[in-house]
Amino acid sequence: MSRKWAVVLGLVANLSRADFKTPPWEKPPSVVGRDLFRENCAVCHDIDKDQKHSTKFGPSLNHLFKNERLPLSHGKPNRQYVVVRIKFGGALMPAFGKQLNDSEISILIDYIASK
Repeated sequence: MSRKWAVVLGLVANLSRADFKTPPWEKPPSVVGRDLFRENCAVCHDIDKDQKHSTKFGPSLNHLFKNERLPLSHGKPNRQYVVVRIKFGGALMPAFGKQLNDSEISILIDYIASK
């Protein structure tokens, strides 16, 4: 066997054992959620500080789904309510229904729920 074929077989063997990572253009949902939050929500809402320590205009979303009540409406936190608020806005919150599609909203809510 020639040296050239030995090198090719060695490369093929290494590729078969390689741990393939997600390509950079395919971000995992947690990163997409974080990016969506930073682009659309972080201007008004904190995610890593509780309400008492937040200096943002909107309420802190830290532990949103773990809290007994939502910051402003005082209702029980649930996904459907948050979807409606994101899509249609609120008293002071702008609507994001034209900027974010349903999939992006779902990923964003998953990110908020993870905090």
